[in-house]
Amino acid sequence: MAGFLPLIIIQLVYAIFAAQVAKRTGRSVPLFVVLTLIPLFGAFFFIYVMWSTALFVLDSINELKSAGRQ
Repeated sequence: MAGFLPLIIIQLVYAIFAAQVAKRTGRSVPLFVVLTLIPLFGAFFFIYVMWSTALFVLDSINELKSAGRQ
């Protein structure tokens, strides 16, 4: 069990970040937390969360740029 402790701590940190991202982007916070806490899958899901956040920000910037040109 002691060998899994670092993995559990890392997954908890991922879950905290994923919850904040879900809240700010209007997504389901409990779903993001649960998916992030699944061992091994959670690490890949966290990569998806970060990637989708980057795309969300880029889309928002492009939307602001196009609104400013009109």
